[in-house]
Amino acid sequence: MMRLGNIILVLSTIAATLCAARTPVLGFWFGASCLAMVLSVLMLRLGARPKPAGEAREKSEAAFDFAACLGEVNSTLEKLAGERELSCERLHRELDRLSEGPLFDFARNREQLAVVTGYASFARLVGEFTRAERSLSRAWSAAVDGYRGEALDSMGRAREQFIELSRLLNELSGRPKITI
Repeated sequence: MMRLGNIILVLSTIAATLCAARTPVLGFWFGASCLAMVLSVLMLRLGARPKPAGEAREKSEAAFDFAACLGEVNSTLEKLAGERELSCERLHRELDRLSEGPLFDFARNREQLAVVTGYASFARLVGEFTRAERSLSRAWSAAVDGYRGEALDSMGRAREQFIELSRLLNELSGRPKITI
């Protein structure tokens, strides 16, 4: 329906332009072209309507598992926090992997999160996610610059914030609790 709407819109726009450019204006054909434009815009608007909430929720839950994504982040941060002699290079590599993997996936699929939890809960979750991600970015930056103490402190803050984000996600989405 979207493709047909676009085709009709383009053709009716061309027709209306040609009819209006003639002297005298071809009034009937110009009006018919304008009517076709209006109808094509209505077709495009109707084709772009969101799916009913239940249908969108089922599709989005099947498409991306936010709890599993946060579980992977939390388990990686837990493992890193348990290492005694964690080098800045290793911390940098692991945080890079998190940023390019599960954190990127979480951010990329955030629209689905709005469908699953609703907009008010979505705003809380994304706010917490942003705060945790910012702490993790500080840890990454400190690790790159060779400031091990600052990198570990920032990673510790990020770890606490991601655990809180997982708890909040479980609470707001009604899913079973994540074991960390």
